[in-house]
Amino acid sequence: MPALSKTRFKAYSFLLLNAALWGFAPPIIKYSLGYTSPAIFLFIRYLLATLIFFPIFLLHRTRNHSKISYKRILLLALLGTPLTLLPLFYGLGVTTSIEASILEACSPIFIILGSLIYLKETVTKKEWSGVLIAVAGTLLLVAEPLFSGSPMSSLSIKGNLLIILSDIVWASFLILSKKTHSDPIVLSFFSFLISIPFFFVMLLLEQSTFAVDPRAVPGILYMAVGGSIIAFWAYQEGQKMIEASEAAIFSYLKPIFTIPLAILWLREPLAPLTIIATMIIISGVYLSEKS
Repeated sequence: MPALSKTRFKAYSFLLLNAALWGFAPPIIKYSLGYTSPAIFLFIRYLLATLIFFPIFLLHRTRNHSKISYKRILLLALLGTPLTLLPLFYGLGVTTSIEASILEACSPIFIILGSLIYLKETVTKKEWSGVLIAVAGTLLLVAEPLFSGSPMSSLSIKGNLLIILSDIVWASFLILSKKTHSDPIVLSFFSFLISIPFFFVMLLLEQSTFAVDPRAVPGILYMAVGGSIIAFWAYQEGQKMIEASEAAIFSYLKPIFTIPLAILWLREPLAPLTIIATMIIISGVYLSEKS
């Protein structure tokens, strides 16, 4: 039992670090997107992340000569980075970072369901009840802009739906990477590498220039190092030590870091309905996880 306790503590530490780094990300990204496009932001972010992470990858490969299934790794990398981030970034462009963070934190709902189907993990009746309550809160939050009376409500709903789509793709990635027992260092590196041509093509399609407003640079650097290298690696390390559905619960902690930063820095309002929806989601999570 002491060994198990040590392993679990290590897993929780990695996952808490991930929650903090990704929790601060939505307001930082939202601010940066006011001065650059998603394609430029993501292209430069992953170009830097790949260059910084490359020596770590090489050192890891000299110590670990296990065979790499490139077809599997590239599929996972495509799911986990560009296909997850495109709807997330475009969604963030038209909704608040607070709502984006709360909706993004709902990804465990899809992970729990996917873990039940693909990983054969056990889901109790209490967990099912909690998931259904959390889903109800999520749907209320997606529709919140309709009740705000804002002329931008249709765009905000579109943004919220894009973030839900991002959640589903991310959940698919995590479940598949868990099922295939992928090496976190190798998977992280190829996730960064495959993003470079993907977002370069997006940049060309947008007919964007490579010029970057200096006000967007700090956000790009933060996401290249903290949001990509450290956070992505930390999640992979943490989730391989415990069940995927248990690791996913740490995603619910991200709004704890997002909301204060969004209110104090971006002056985003915290609507009453957002609070109600969040409390419903928290109640569902507590019901499903308190055991």
